[in-house]
Amino acid sequence: MASLSASDWVRAAARRLAADGVDAVRVEPLARDLGVSKGSFYWHFADRAALLDAVLEHWRTVGTAGVITRVEEASDDPADRLLELARLAFEHAGAGPGGILDGRFDGAVRAWAAKDVRARDAVHAVDGARTSYLERLLAGAGAPDAPHRAALLYRALLGEYAMRNAGAAALDPRAVDALAAWALGR
Repeated sequence: MASLSASDWVRAAARRLAADGVDAVRVEPLARDLGVSKGSFYWHFADRAALLDAVLEHWRTVGTAGVITRVEEASDDPADRLLELARLAFEHAGAGPGGILDGRFDGAVRAWAAKDVRARDAVHAVDGARTSYLERLLAGAGAPDAPHRAALLYRALLGEYAMRNAGAAALDPRAVDALAAWALGR
């Protein structure tokens, strides 16, 4: 196998986190998963804490900044962007670790945040950024009461993540469109 990058380790850690929780994110099992020695890990990271910090940064970048970039490129119209965002977020609520959105990875980070201040701070920052972006889209589209609608739409998505993680079927695309229309005040 070619030499691994720090990103390879982070993606492997994200998969392990999503599947088994933060306590399962350990250097030796990750090295086995990747088919390398532990020495490869220490080339990129000082310790497990540095890897966990990188996993949180990956979650922030891929699940927030990456999504916003994709949505911004989809349209110049805030209402169209909101619809694109809702469809993207609800479509991928159960996607695999490391995808542009991943409900299992998101849920695992949130479970980790229940017992770790570093993860909790990351969750608060991500939730704030995501909700603020929703609010800007809704306000830009002229939706009434944008702050409350943004909060409710975001919490509906988190509920979808939780339900999908527990095996529920995906929300019907027509329901997602209706939710977006409600958020827009239509």
